[in-house]
Amino acid sequence: MALVTIPNSVDNINNLDSILIGLEGYSINVLTVKMNELRKIVQAKKSVFVSLNKNFTNSELDALTDVIKMLSKLKIAGIFYYDVAVLNIVNKLKIDIKLIWAAEHLTTNYYTINYWHRHGAWGTFLSSEITFEEIKEIVQNTDSNLFIQLFGYIPMYASRRHAVKNYLRNFNLNDNSTNYTISKEGKEYAILDNSEGTQIYSSFILNGLREYLQLRDIVPYIVINGYGLDSEQLLKVIGLFNSANSNNIEKSITTLQQMFDNLESGFLHEETIYQVKKNAS
Repeated sequence: MALVTIPNSVDNINNLDSILIGLEGYSINVLTVKMNELRKIVQAKKSVFVSLNKNFTNSELDALTDVIKMLSKLKIAGIFYYDVAVLNIVNKLKIDIKLIWAAEHLTTNYYTINYWHRHGAWGTFLSSEITFEEIKEIVQNTDSNLFIQLFGYIPMYASRRHAVKNYLRNFNLNDNSTNYTISKEGKEYAILDNSEGTQIYSSFILNGLREYLQLRDIVPYIVINGYGLDSEQLLKVIGLFNSANSNNIEKSITTLQQMFDNLESGFLHEETIYQVKKNAS
């Protein structure tokens, strides 16, 4: 088992062993850097996964192909992808690089996981919307190398549209920020509206430290998402995961509860149910 961290800043990367990072113009929901910065990071790190996880238009495919060729010459651990175009380009060019299917809300069952595994996806980043028992069921029925996020804010929604910017423009409101929040039913959700569109994160921090004790023996890669955490918090969380055992688990969970007031177990023990609310009378 390896802990893979989504960094919260470039400055903190040197303190992390294995990271998942993005490339400007090609990634969402992760810290992004330019290609020249990425080269330096790869040279200094033992394990760097690169996320190319946005939806690409036809006009972007030539540039995407060039980027994949450049990445194939770097010693990266693998590429996370959402758009099947990435897999098709790698297969067409017969590039030897590990691909991780990371379609977020779609990576929920071993039938589809096995399909993409047969077609060249070395690994799968499991959805955060499946339960602990479903994770174990997938583990037993696939040869795909699995990744699962067990700590951090969860990306809930992404769109190429600029939802906030369009709203502000419509009402002639001037705001050059890229970070916003929305309040709903007493909860705060972080919203990013940047060059890649709009992304919304969960109101809570997923805390799967207890489940980690069981999953670390059967899931090859556990992901910690540093988004929204400061550097000190992130390093402390990683330390708690690395040192977790049956003897100190309760103390470690108490430490996390003292650090954060919005920890939840997400869907780990609660099935996802989509239900349309009744219209108010």
